[in-house]
Amino acid sequence: MIKKILILVATIFLLTDSAQAADQPNLKEMDYLKKIDLIHLELKDSLKTTDKTGDLNIDFLNQMIHYERALIMLAKNELQYGERKELKEPVNELIHEFKLNLKKINKIQKIISENPTFDEAKEAGYLASFEGIHQQILSELKAEGDDPTVLIGESIDSDFFNRLLKQFDVLIIVINNLLLQTENDEVSELANELIKNTEELKVTTSKLLEEINQ
Repeated sequence: MIKKILILVATIFLLTDSAQAADQPNLKEMDYLKKIDLIHLELKDSLKTTDKTGDLNIDFLNQMIHYERALIMLAKNELQYGERKELKEPVNELIHEFKLNLKKINKIQKIISENPTFDEAKEAGYLASFEGIHQQILSELKAEGDDPTVLIGESIDSDFFNRLLKQFDVLIIVINNLLLQTENDEVSELANELIKNTEELKVTTSKLLEEINQ
């Protein structure tokens, strides 16, 4: 009888220990999500401290530079912590696309900065319309509040592609908002090119997410 009780106690102990182990946070996921938090804070701070230039076009381009850098950081975070090796190549291709966009934005930004069109009233209108969108971008990247960031989906890989799709959706809103207000042909051309590229990346990202969820 005593032997049976000891076996039963040992079994209960093992089951309890296994359950507790399962409840323990995944350290890799925790590190991944901590980086998400850091990217969120860096983007938030960089946008907050970006000076107004008097030209809404330059303001927009400066904002886009911050966003593209944030996308690159998100992708590099996935490269570091992602679980599926077969996703490394497509993620590197995404980084390549983000860097190309960043290069194009920097090029136009330098051109426009050499001959700015100052209009504080138009700039104020643009920045006011942008503020709500800006908050949406940040909330899609990481929900505000005291709660820690949690995975979207069941894995790091799923979280990354879900989070990326949310960013693409909001960025298209940002760019369309600029198109409604800019009168600069070069900026309009770039904006339309960025929208086309983002739509294409959305299709690619959605397909990768479908493969992950199968």
